[in-house]
Amino acid sequence: MVGELLHNFNKKFGKFFFGNPNTLYYNIFNKYHKSLIAKKNGIGNEISEFINKGFFKTDIDSSEFCMKVSNCLKRQNIDNKKGYFQFEVDEEIKSHIINHINKDFSKILSEFEKFYNSRVAVAKVAIRRNYHLENTEKEVYSNNYHVDHYTYNHFKLFINLMDVNKNQGPLHIYSKKDTKKFLKINDYKDRSNYKNNELKKDLFVNSGKLGESMFANTTECLHKAGYVEKGFHRDVLFITFITVPDKIDAQENLFYYDKIFPQSIWNSKDGSEILKITKPKSLKKTISLFLKYYKNKIN
Repeated sequence: MVGELLHNFNKKFGKFFFGNPNTLYYNIFNKYHKSLIAKKNGIGNEISEFINKGFFKTDIDSSEFCMKVSNCLKRQNIDNKKGYFQFEVDEEIKSHIINHINKDFSKILSEFEKFYNSRVAVAKVAIRRNYHLENTEKEVYSNNYHVDHYTYNHFKLFINLMDVNKNQGPLHIYSKKDTKKFLKINDYKDRSNYKNNELKKDLFVNSGKLGESMFANTTECLHKAGYVEKGFHRDVLFITFITVPDKIDAQENLFYYDKIFPQSIWNSKDGSEILKITKPKSLKKTISLFLKYYKNKIN
């Protein structure tokens, strides 16, 4: 009985105290991590935007990289029966991704390391194609508003593998401030129980050209996949990062976990051993994770 009460309290009161539908425990973790571990001094405009707003588009041109990946994807047999298709990340695609992230995203990811005061590493990579859905009331590919239930040490990079406009169903996301507003106006209870009144002036729709990219705090910002219009599809590369709670050498590259959990990074469809690091299952484990980050912070 007590355990069930605590579970419900944890599940529901993040919205009440922090203005987002993540759990109370994770929101408390985030609050104290931001005040006692994270560093806001000396960070650039992009990370400042990430802290205050919850997302930002980069100025990195990934078009050449995306063309290489798209050419590889053409060789795969596609099944569209589920409403979406997850491509296989083969060795050639894997090589392209590792080279591109290590070369072109290393500078901005080092800025994330300064802010989080921990090393950053790739936790999961997925390439998906979303299709038109006849039944728009059914959630097939995260097309209901939600946050990702992890601590905020979990964040995502989205790279457009094609030109994306409203017909392709681009990512919809609200800032941290406007997430609070959406919850109130739409009487948001959970991802399957809320009114659906879009705040059009506040909504950010991630349309853009092939090779454009954005980082997002998906644990504190409401977001969803947009609906794909009939006759269209959307191809996107998702890369999930976490901050490493262990003390690791500064020379370790961004694919540190590839040596430890290779099957979790590439082609994992149902979760990841790495992602579990930022998803503690109890208050005790949440506190333990916080203390680990504190003990092993960079500065």
